[in-house]
Amino acid sequence: MRKCGKSESSAGRALREVMAIAGALLFSSAFVAQGGMTWIDGRDLPIEGRAFDGTEHYYDRLPSNVTTSVNSGVRSLKHDTAGMQFRFSTDSTNLVFRWTPYSTSLSMDHMPAMGVSGIDVYRFDAAKGRWRYVKTGRITSASGASLSLDWTPGTPCLVNLPLYNGIREFSLGIVSGASVSPLPPRASGIDKPVVFYGTSITQGGCASRPGMSFVNIVGRDLDVPVVNLGFSGSGLMELEMSEHLAAIDASCYVLDCVWNMRNMTTAVFLNRYEPFIRNLRARRPGVPIVMAGMSDVYCGGPNDKDESVRTLYESLVAEGWGNLVHLPKDEMYSGDFEGTVDGIHANNWGMISLAKSYGKAVKMALDAARVNDEGM
Repeated sequence: MRKCGKSESSAGRALREVMAIAGALLFSSAFVAQGGMTWIDGRDLPIEGRAFDGTEHYYDRLPSNVTTSVNSGVRSLKHDTAGMQFRFSTDSTNLVFRWTPYSTSLSMDHMPAMGVSGIDVYRFDAAKGRWRYVKTGRITSASGASLSLDWTPGTPCLVNLPLYNGIREFSLGIVSGASVSPLPPRASGIDKPVVFYGTSITQGGCASRPGMSFVNIVGRDLDVPVVNLGFSGSGLMELEMSEHLAAIDASCYVLDCVWNMRNMTTAVFLNRYEPFIRNLRARRPGVPIVMAGMSDVYCGGPNDKDESVRTLYESLVAEGWGNLVHLPKDEMYSGDFEGTVDGIHANNWGMISLAKSYGKAVKMALDAARVNDEGM
C-alpha cells in the first residue's frame, strides 16, 4: 500500500456537541403512544449514512436530481439503504424495531433475505471498547417485519439497515416513560463520513447480514461514520457522480469502481477515471482519496486497469498531490479462495478480509491528513 502525504478543531467539537444536544430535543414531538410502548418514527432518530436531504424518498442514498447522465442502475439502486445506520442511547429496558421494505424482492439467489432486506443490531461494550453484535431482524414478508430485544438501559445501540433493499417505513418502540438520545461525539474525533463509491461488493454483496458489509465493519473498527455509495454493477465513474460525492463533506473518499469498469478499453477507462478524480479533488481540496485496485479474489497480479490506476496514482503524486493512498488488489483477500459465494462476491469471510485492507488504507489516509493539518 502506498500513501502520499484532520484533526478536528475545537470549534468543530463544540459544534457537534451543540448538535447532539439539539438532536435530543427532536424526540419531544416524535413520540406516539401505543400498546404500552412509545413509538418513534425512524425519520426522527439519529441516522448516519444518509448524506442528502433533497431525496425522492427519505432513506435514499442520492438526491432526486441525479440525471440520465448517470446509468440507470445507480438511479434505481439509490433507494437501497446500504451503509445507513441508527446510533443512539436509551434508558428503555426493551426495544422493538418495525420496518417495511422498499422492494418486494427480499432476497437473491446468492444473498439471503437477512442481508438484502433485514436489519441487525449492535450494542457498545464499554469494557472492551467496541461494538458487539446482538441480533438480526429477519424478514419473510414484503409487508414488513419486527424485532424485539431486551436492553440494558444506557447501552449505546447501533442498527444497520438493509444492504440491497430500501426502507419505506421504520419505527422504534421503547417502554413508556423511557427516552432516546444521540450518542456523544466519537472518541476518534472523526465526525465527517468516509465515503465509499464503487461496486456490488462495496454495496455489501453478498454479506449474510448488514453489519458484515466491509464498509460497515470499517466504520465500527475505525470508529468513523461511513456513507456507502456502492451500486451493483453500476460504479462507472460518470463525471456527474464526482459532483454528488463532492457534495458530501467527507473525511475521506474511497474509489472502488475498477471491477465494474474492467471490460472497458484502457482509453475509455482513463477517460472516466482521471476527470472524475481531478474534479473530486478540485471540489474538495486536501480531502484524502483512496484509489483501490480491482477487488479480485484470485489476485492473479495486476491487469491493465490495475496498472492504469497505479500509473495514474504515481502521476498525481509526481504532480504534487498529497493525501492520496493506493490500495492494490493483492492486499484485499486472504488468499485461500474461500472468501466469496460465487467466485466474485464476498461472503462474510471475504468481507472481513476486505475490511482489514480497506480499513488499513483509510486509516493511513486519515492519519496522513491529520499530520498534514497539524503541520500547517
